[in-house]
Amino acid sequence: MSDDLLDLFLSATEDYGIILLDADGRVHRWSRGAERLFGFQANEVIGTLAHEIFVPPDRKAGVPEIELQTATEQGRAEDERWHLRKDGTRFWASGVMIALRDNGVLRGYAKVVRDFTERRRLEEAVRRTQKLESVGVLAAGVAHDFNNVLTAILGNVSLVRRRLADVVTDGDIDGMLASAERASNRAADLVKQLLNYAGTGRREMRPVDICQVTKDALAIVQASVSRKIRILRDVPQSCPMIPADVGQLQQLVLNLVLNGAESIGENHGEVSVRVRVRDVPQSELAQMYAGFSLPKRPYTEIQIRDTGIGMDEDTLQRIFDPFFTTKFLGRGLGLAAALGIVRSHGGGIAVQSAAGKGTTFTVLLPAEQHTGDAPLTVSESITELARGEGLVLVVDDEVAIRNLMQHTLEDLGYTVLTAEHGAQALELFDRVGEEIELVLLDLVMPVLDGAETAVALRSRKPDVPILVISGLADDDALRRFGNVRIAGFVPKPFAPDQLAQAVAVARQGVKWAGKERREEGDMERVGPDRRVTRVKEAQKSL
Repeated sequence: MSDDLLDLFLSATEDYGIILLDADGRVHRWSRGAERLFGFQANEVIGTLAHEIFVPPDRKAGVPEIELQTATEQGRAEDERWHLRKDGTRFWASGVMIALRDNGVLRGYAKVVRDFTERRRLEEAVRRTQKLESVGVLAAGVAHDFNNVLTAILGNVSLVRRRLADVVTDGDIDGMLASAERASNRAADLVKQLLNYAGTGRREMRPVDICQVTKDALAIVQASVSRKIRILRDVPQSCPMIPADVGQLQQLVLNLVLNGAESIGENHGEVSVRVRVRDVPQSELAQMYAGFSLPKRPYTEIQIRDTGIGMDEDTLQRIFDPFFTTKFLGRGLGLAAALGIVRSHGGGIAVQSAAGKGTTFTVLLPAEQHTGDAPLTVSESITELARGEGLVLVVDDEVAIRNLMQHTLEDLGYTVLTAEHGAQALELFDRVGEEIELVLLDLVMPVLDGAETAVALRSRKPDVPILVISGLADDDALRRFGNVRIAGFVPKPFAPDQLAQAVAVARQGVKWAGKERREEGDMERVGPDRRVTRVKEAQKSL
C-alpha cells in the first residue's frame, strides 16, 4: 500500500483507533480514529512509547511491554482492558496488536483499538439483573416456606386465644399469646419485604395517581429528615391514573428519598423530587434501563436527586443487593425492595452517581391510563356470615396449614376433607365429589400443583367454587390458573378471620376481578349425618 493510500485509510477510519509502531514499540503513525478515541493529536505521540494511553496500574504492572512481547512471540496479542484518554477519563477498550514481519524480519506492529465501554456497561447491567433475579428466586422460595410456617403459628395462636377467651380469666396467658401474635406479624412483615425484593410480593392493584402518592410520601418523610436538608418538589397537581399498589409505591418513594437524605447526613443539602409523564426514546431505554427490557411507550418518571456524598463504582455495582449497606445507604432491604417494587410494576430504575457529586435515581413506571375494574381483595370484599354446613375439601402439602384450615372451617360448622397434594385430592373428589361444595387449594404442591388440580377439578365438576391459597401476589398466583374460574384468593400468612371471610365471599358468589360469578343453588346437598359417614369412608380408603 502506497503512503498516500495509507494516509487516506488512517484519516478516513474514525470508529477504530489504528496505531502503527516501529520495531522498538514507538508510535510511527497515529490515525484520526486514535486522535478521536484517546484525545492525543498525532504530533503529541509520534516517536513516543505512548504509555500514557494505559491506566497507571497497567503501566506499573508492565502491561505495555508484555503486550509487545506477546505479539512478538505469538504474532498477535489481544485483550480487553481500561485505557486512558488525554483528559484523564477511562474507557473500556478491545485491542489487538499484530507483529508485522517482512521475510521473517520484524518491521513493527499494528494496533487496533475499539471503544467497548457501552457494550461492557450493557453486559454488566444484564449480569446484575440476572444475579438479582437469581437472588430473587431464592428469596421467594425462602419466603414461601417461611409463610407456611408463619401461617400455622399465627393461625393457631389466634385460634387458641379465641377458644380460651370464654373459659380462661388469667390475663397473663392472653398477654403471652398476644405477644406471640405480634411477633408473628413482625415476621410476616419481613416476609413481605423479601417478596417485594423478589418482585412477587402481594400487590393490591388500584387506579393510582402517582403524583398524589408522591406528595403523601413527601409529607411523611419531611418530619424524618434533618432541618438542614431541603426537600424540593416538582410534582404536577395530578397524574394519569395507572394500576398500581399504593402502599408499595409510597414505600418506593420513601426509600429513595430517605437514602438521599442519609447520604447528606448532618450537612446542608437538598433532595429534589420530580414527577412527569414523558415519551422515553428507545435509545434512552436501551442505555439506562438495559436490564429491564422496557418497550417504547409513555412512562411516568419519578426522579430523586440528592447533593450527598455520592457513590464510587464499586458501591454502585452492589446497591441493590439485599442487606448491602454503607454508612449512608441505610439497612436491610430498602433499595433491594425498591428494585423489586419497580420490577413487579413493569418498570425500570436507573442510578447515576459519582463520589462527591451526589446521586440521582430515576424510576420509570408505565403511564397508560387504567380503565378496568380494580380487583377485590379479601379485606375489602363484602363480609357475610361464614357459618354454614357442607363438605369442604382442603388441599395443602403443609400439615400445619391443613390442620389450621380444618380447625377454622370446623369451628364454622363445616365438614372437612383434607389432602396433601393434587393427586390425592382428585382421588377423594372422585369418590365424594358430588357432595363437595368448596375447595381450598394451595398453589405450590408436589405431585400435582394447584393450577393442574384446578383444571382437573373443573373437568369433574365445573361449578365447584375454588379458593386459592398462596404466598405469591394474587395476580401472579391467579395468572397461573389461566381461564379456570376462581372464587377467591387468600394470601399467606392468614388469620382464621381472613379465611372465614374468604369462605363467606365464595359462598355468596361475589364476583372477583377477572373471574365469572358462579351460579348458585344448582348443587345437590345431602344431610350432615350422611355426609360425615361418607367422608370417613373416603378418608379410610386412602
